[in-house]
Amino acid sequence: MPDLTGDITIIGGGPAGYSAALRASKLGASVILVEKNKIGGACLNNACIPTKTLLHSLSLLQSINDASTFGIAADRAVIDFAGLRNYKNKILSLMNNGVQALMQEAGVVVLLGSARVLSPRCVEILPDNEPPQSIKSESIIIATGSVPAKLSIPGFDDPDILYSNDILKISHIPDSLIIVGGGAVGVELASIMNGLGCRVSILESMPRILPREDQETALVFERALRKSGIKIYPGAEIISLETIDNSRRVRFTCTNSVEILEAESVCVATGQQPFFEGLGLAECSVRSTSRGIGVDKHMRTTAPGIFAAGDVTGNLMLAYVAMAEGRVAAENASGRDTVMEYTAIPHCVYGTTVELASVGISESQAIIDALPVTVLRSTMGANASAAILGERRGLVKILAGENGRILGVHMVGTGVSNLIAECALAIKLGAGIDDLRHTLHPHPTLSESVWDASLGDNN
Repeated sequence: MPDLTGDITIIGGGPAGYSAALRASKLGASVILVEKNKIGGACLNNACIPTKTLLHSLSLLQSINDASTFGIAADRAVIDFAGLRNYKNKILSLMNNGVQALMQEAGVVVLLGSARVLSPRCVEILPDNEPPQSIKSESIIIATGSVPAKLSIPGFDDPDILYSNDILKISHIPDSLIIVGGGAVGVELASIMNGLGCRVSILESMPRILPREDQETALVFERALRKSGIKIYPGAEIISLETIDNSRRVRFTCTNSVEILEAESVCVATGQQPFFEGLGLAECSVRSTSRGIGVDKHMRTTAPGIFAAGDVTGNLMLAYVAMAEGRVAAENASGRDTVMEYTAIPHCVYGTTVELASVGISESQAIIDALPVTVLRSTMGANASAAILGERRGLVKILAGENGRILGVHMVGTGVSNLIAECALAIKLGAGIDDLRHTLHPHPTLSESVWDASLGDNN
């Protein structure tokens, strides 16, 4: 089989990889993209899209069952698990086909198979059931993503233990579930499984769930989870896991005592680790550690002509960050001089009732850095749209520096994931509180909660 040639070879078809392919093609490069599983990566197939699809359906279910609150008489709705799974798969197929169509329109050659970097200008691909083939190009972009981190705790080598990338593929709803990890992934999975009728417990080693988020807003989110019936054990240090008959027992310490939780299933959601196994990076002088492939601000690795983007770099493991890094890598592989910026990157945590969103510094970080800030707040309870939607829990808090410049925004409540981009733009542009105050927000909308917070005592 003859060698393939192109200007840029991309390994990995997730958000970083397909974004890099589209950008490089737009700049006139001939692009070959190698993906060993499905185009779209973990985000499209196992994480972002399927979880948000299920959360939307479960939120709709709750709204139907709360219909009387809105003056509507309706029979109680129940979950059709097969139908729910079909709807999720329909959305995944739609999005997957959309990405493939974009690749085709852009002229990107997509090859399925495993890849190995032989040199900065040569990649070997191993297609399924076919002989190896070489791809020669001027540049290589590695975008192989990440995989769930494993636990090296006695009992967690059980092959039936679920991880965050496969829990959404289960064929039935377990009666009970223990989720190890109370970060964004863990609490979202907890919300989904709880909404499906499963009894859920979360074990989190830190003193509270969502430890990276603003404490005040995270506590509101935690109260919402607890009210929905989810049990939360902060400060839980796991000792072991035992499988007895058809149940699993997790032994852990909590508040200086040993406790045991029993459930039908256990899911590990303790984070992701960069994946670059079998790529042959060391032989090509690409520096890497267990934390990821080292890159500079241009997404260049230590090997000339080889770039890396997305989760594989070990930076912020967020799909939209990966997309931006992929585009930066593509531009520099195409001869441009583009720098990746990590200022004002928003974070979102999704649930069936309330969401959490943040950008910029937190109040605790400002204290640690001895940074004087003014904290301005508004409550969702005072927002007309929140009242209309039937979810008045939550708040918005804005942190402003001595000169009035907006340094951080943290919010929790209904629909806040759709509000945070305005705040990210404000921080990105160096906007001040007065800029936000003088930007009119339509009424009634949830966005008024941001406006109300900015007005502070001037409201």
